[in-house]
Amino acid sequence: MLTRFLQELQTLAGDAAPRKRYLLAVSGGADSMVMASLFREAGLLFSIAHCNFHLRGEESDRDMKFVENTAKQWHVPLFVREFDTPTIQKNSGKSVEMVARDLRYSWFSEIMSDFDFLVTAHHATDAAETQLLNLCRGTGLKGLCGIPPVNGKIIRPMLPFTAVEIRQYAEYHNIVFVEDNTNNDEQIARNRIRHSVIPQLEILNPQYLQTNTRSRNILQRQYAYYQKHIESEIKNIVSEDNNLHLISRARLTKCDDKDLLLYELLSRFGFSSDICLKLAGNDDYQSGRQFFSDTHILLVDRDFLIVKPKKEKENRIIEIENLENLKLYFEMEEFEYHKDMVFEKNPDILYIPKEKLVFPLQIRSWQRGDFFYPLGGKGRQKLSDFFTDHKIDRFTKNKIRLLCSGDNILWIIGLRSDERWKVCKTSTKCYQIKRKAESYE
Repeated sequence: MLTRFLQELQTLAGDAAPRKRYLLAVSGGADSMVMASLFREAGLLFSIAHCNFHLRGEESDRDMKFVENTAKQWHVPLFVREFDTPTIQKNSGKSVEMVARDLRYSWFSEIMSDFDFLVTAHHATDAAETQLLNLCRGTGLKGLCGIPPVNGKIIRPMLPFTAVEIRQYAEYHNIVFVEDNTNNDEQIARNRIRHSVIPQLEILNPQYLQTNTRSRNILQRQYAYYQKHIESEIKNIVSEDNNLHLISRARLTKCDDKDLLLYELLSRFGFSSDICLKLAGNDDYQSGRQFFSDTHILLVDRDFLIVKPKKEKENRIIEIENLENLKLYFEMEEFEYHKDMVFEKNPDILYIPKEKLVFPLQIRSWQRGDFFYPLGGKGRQKLSDFFTDHKIDRFTKNKIRLLCSGDNILWIIGLRSDERWKVCKTSTKCYQIKRKAESYE
């Protein structure tokens, strides 16, 4: 294994691999301990980094202590970072796995200045699991490529080896490691694939993991070739002006597969495939429509789709000057009220008398101190109390938008309208305003 490992390391790090400085991500499990042992046996210059995410109680602290003791015995420099991951995840709207990954790589980037490469212990079995997970969740060619062997300064020299090979090497060379008991929990999708799906595939093909590795290598080459064509197409339709990306609508229309091209472009800025398909399938979007990702805003202009980064504390305020502008964001119907009329109890619909719809309007995020008079309620209520009463979590609150007239909230869009603007007996002409979430979220 050592010979194969050094050959792979040289492929990834270059001919000067023996003289490079490596930061090893070590959890204490079999994979990372075998990797660290190979670096040590080869006499390479390395340090160890360990994250304690405090997700497994005493086990997390046990792993940290084990890695600390190993680094001390080996006389290897050690970096340790502890995270209160449950608290951070609770307020993020992301899965625990995604939060832990973000925390880990963010910290690694902080301490990488003295190293040439960050090394992780991902192996062939991990890569096969990732490929199958991506396939189940819905993915394009990039997802089917699995885990790349090189990603910037991150290298993965253990990818040629399977989990079984690594365990056998650890046993033969008496390499001590710790076990993560959650690896046997098949409620976790990756574990279910590892313990139940891959063994079935190995019945069909006993060399499945080796075959999968060859297939991924081919897919990665195909994806790189495909990306060259995509980049050429993107250069033809996109121009840049400071931090703005201007996508020519006229040139986009002439592209053979504009929905695919738009997806490849906009997904880089965090826009969902649904938004990309909507934009590609509707050449008649009026100027003024806006779409939002977590990091960017897309504005539909007459000649361009304009993508710009959000400011760190940008408050999404959309100004609505008139009725035609309002129709860009909502489905609207005008009707005449009569006493026998029954209104649909739908939080995605606002019913409002025509005379009470006073422009200009705004669509904005909620702010501390905001209050309204809930429809059907007993009086004034702070929005923060309303959210607490309805058990709305912080991540969901951050996505909530208000329709306002001046300082007055007409509607918590998708949740509750304001009692003061409801249709009543004296109303004549009225509007039904229906939510179209994708137009402003």
